[in-house]
Amino acid sequence: MVKGDFIKKEKMGINGSDICAIMGVNKNKSSYDVYLNKISLGDFSSEEKEISEANYWDCTVKEIIAKEFSIRSGKKVRKENKQLIDEEYNFIIGNIDRRVIGENSILICKTENAFFPTPTEWSGEELPANYLLECQHYMRISKADKCYIASLISGKKFVYKEILRDEDVINMIIKIEKDFWFNNVLKKVPPKVDSICV
Repeated sequence: MVKGDFIKKEKMGINGSDICAIMGVNKNKSSYDVYLNKISLGDFSSEEKEISEANYWDCTVKEIIAKEFSIRSGKKVRKENKQLIDEEYNFIIGNIDRRVIGENSILICKTENAFFPTPTEWSGEELPANYLLECQHYMRISKADKCYIASLISGKKFVYKEILRDEDVINMIIKIEKDFWFNNVLKKVPPKVDSICV
């Protein structure tokens, strides 16, 4: 996909990392950042330079993480080379990293540094809240029953977790995404200040 096309498509809907920001659990961006991004359709020339290098390393490292997941889990995966669009709401979108072969599951690959999120967020059964929401978003649009999320933390520790589909969480996410899209983005009304993560 051409970089400009990628940016343009991301602006045309709400993806997994967007819902985390809208709900105030994304440590890198706020609901207001998402709002500004979505209403600036067509204005992405400056973003292309930033995406180029980051996108290269993101794809390179995700390839390594996906291979390691297959080795450790014994599960085969394949790339999903298309943007997914929710069958009910065409503004709910996303790109998953891999499909798991032989089961109705997906794989999401992440890289982390040692301190952000904190290591305890990955310990035991724990998972960073933003990733839990992101996985439920992607299970909705991919119609998957299960999501595996694999991460390389600070280039030193590999972990993966299994998340089951939760219709209650998905319904909550859809309600929030609809409200944000129809009442903020389409009406060009910024989200309330108290909903902005700082």
